[in-house]
Amino acid sequence: MNCQRAFYLLTETSIICSYLISKWIKAFESNPKFQGILVKEEIQPTKVIQARKSFHTRYAGQKSLSDKMYRELMDLYPNLDRTEKAMIERYGISQYSTTEHPKTIFLGDNLNGVYAKNWLREAAQYSPPLIFVCVSQILKPWWIEIAKSQVFNCHSAILPYARGLYSIENMAIFKDIDKFKQAAGITIHYIDEGVDTGSIIRTERIIDPFRFDSIWELKGYTYVKEFELYVQTTQEIVENDETIPAGVPPDPKFLGPNFIAKNFTQDRQRQAEEAYLLMKKHENKLSAI
Repeated sequence: MNCQRAFYLLTETSIICSYLISKWIKAFESNPKFQGILVKEEIQPTKVIQARKSFHTRYAGQKSLSDKMYRELMDLYPNLDRTEKAMIERYGISQYSTTEHPKTIFLGDNLNGVYAKNWLREAAQYSPPLIFVCVSQILKPWWIEIAKSQVFNCHSAILPYARGLYSIENMAIFKDIDKFKQAAGITIHYIDEGVDTGSIIRTERIIDPFRFDSIWELKGYTYVKEFELYVQTTQEIVENDETIPAGVPPDPKFLGPNFIAKNFTQDRQRQAEEAYLLMKKHENKLSAI
């Protein structure tokens, strides 16, 4: 095995991330450089891990869930949001749970804690690994230092126009169709010490972001496309032992607002939903002329 290009996926244990993990396992299960899935969660009892696996095994691909099935799902993945429900209705339950892979490594609820830091130091003892990230927590600079700046991220909007969490939903609230279209898409980039300010490796824009019935359907679609692009980009990186993407630093004059999760209240969720439908209605009127 070429340890110089060993790589990990660092993610969370949400339904959203189960779609990424399912695609990741399919793409990298047989790759000897793939060293495991790091999850932002305390070590779970075997019965919890098995219950998650059982649910996905029984209902993989199913799009319509009964009330009983939803209750079971929410016991396994609390705080199910509207985007996750939209993803299930469009794509069905993902093939794999977030924690069933045999190379799952629990780093704890705080990715910037002592346990995670000691784990990374040990993993990088001989050669720093590539870390592909999909988490909501901002990582401390020591992640970048220990991994020698080989830390990547995927973002469900176009950078640098819309940064932070719930970025496309917050962009909708402005009701600016042009800026919303500019921000609707996917970015793969390096993590630096800022928030979504690292050098950009790849971006893809959604051609018609108003073809969905709700902003939640758009966001779910964006996640799935984002994960497909992330896996594709990761394959290109890990299969090449001679080069690594340089990335392009974002132009500071285009740097958009940094949206913070705690500010995305239920009222702002309602505003985002209504604003999206208003912009969609306006776009439909224009296309009918």
